[in-house]
Amino acid sequence: MERVVTFRLITAMFLTMAATSFCGTADDLDNRGLAELGKRDWDGAIADFTKIIQLKPDDADAYINRGSARAAKGDSNGAIVDYNKAIQIKPDNAEAYVARGSVNMAAGRLDSAIVDFNKALQIKPNDADAYLGRGAAEKDKGELDEAIADCTRAIDLKPDDAEAYNRRGLAKQAKGNLDGAIADCTRAIDLKADYAFAYDNRGVAKQAEGNLEGAIADYTKAIELEPRVVDGYLYRSKAKQANGDLDGAIADYTKAIELKPDDALAYRGRGYLKQAKGDLNGALADYAKAIELNPEDGLAYTGRAYLRYDAQDFTRALVDFRKAIELNATDDYAHFRVWLLRARLGEAEAATAELQTYLAGRVPGKADDWIAKIGRFLTGRMAEADFLAAAGNGDQKMRSGHLCEAYFYAGSKRLFAGDKAMAADYFQESIATDKRNYTEYASAAAELKFLKAQKN
Repeated sequence: MERVVTFRLITAMFLTMAATSFCGTADDLDNRGLAELGKRDWDGAIADFTKIIQLKPDDADAYINRGSARAAKGDSNGAIVDYNKAIQIKPDNAEAYVARGSVNMAAGRLDSAIVDFNKALQIKPNDADAYLGRGAAEKDKGELDEAIADCTRAIDLKPDDAEAYNRRGLAKQAKGNLDGAIADCTRAIDLKADYAFAYDNRGVAKQAEGNLEGAIADYTKAIELEPRVVDGYLYRSKAKQANGDLDGAIADYTKAIELKPDDALAYRGRGYLKQAKGDLNGALADYAKAIELNPEDGLAYTGRAYLRYDAQDFTRALVDFRKAIELNATDDYAHFRVWLLRARLGEAEAATAELQTYLAGRVPGKADDWIAKIGRFLTGRMAEADFLAAAGNGDQKMRSGHLCEAYFYAGSKRLFAGDKAMAADYFQESIATDKRNYTEYASAAAELKFLKAQKN
């Protein structure tokens, strides 16, 4: 994933230009504006290119350059207006189409972006930037073979183009060719040693391969190169979490929040880790902030719902699971928790009817669909012994996870029936699977804690 849109067609030409002395002519304004683009002084560039346009209203290049400064500043509408004017003045201007295509792509208007890149290629058939832009849009559309082909064409035209290798690596990664993605990102880094995006992207591919240490090293390098960009911290936090370093992952989420205080995903991610570490108040605060920032984030409601369930705050847990289902109606496990909560709150018959209705409309999985087995057990259509046997006899890779879940659900039904001794045994069996990343593991541990407290 790239962190920002690259307006390379304009800025790459000017990154090394020095500002010239200013004498007040259009050419002097142009030189200074180009130097300001290179220094990322967007306001200065906009001001100088605006003056050029006042002096020379038909200067298409001035509109393109001002559009690029506006786009870099985040004013995509203003940029589009400038690119449209440049195209009106000079309809055969491939550069303007590529620039407008880049802004359309950044705004998610992928079809419009591809139309722009196609037009640029009609005007200038060997425009490497147009191929590269079209390839990026195709990748975002999921047209991965086309994206790889276009990025390859860009590389053929510009063999030393680091961004082309990086973007082709992204497409290969999306297609599942991790070795190819790593090779392309490595080539991009060879060509441009300070290319933070390529380090991030190579890290993602390494992490997907299971090379967590290599991924963390790449994310760390990206952070060294771009310490004010959030993505590197978010990527590294997930790798650290997968590597068991929860404190390090929390620290990275915290840094991401410092840099971008309105990042709901960072709050939700940190809340999950705080919950895993037992900091329930901290987790609740982070989930609440994530929901405040993005009320449509179903996963934030889900995280808070599980936390409230384990704290035996059942009424509010049910409210959160209901909201999570409203936002993601196909969340099987949220439906199972609603059944558990309603049964626990004395609504077992209504809970069973609700769950049966959901299961009847659910798209079935494989022939040995584990989710369906859980549903049948909870609604009384599968005996406990058969359910536990199915968990132990299923897919070997999933066996311990299925057993963790099965013993938790069986223990919960025993608990609701008043059989606390067998419930405790089943919860202990769930914990014995050591599936610490399962919500059922955490809930079984919480239930045991409350059962033991009741004895004392």
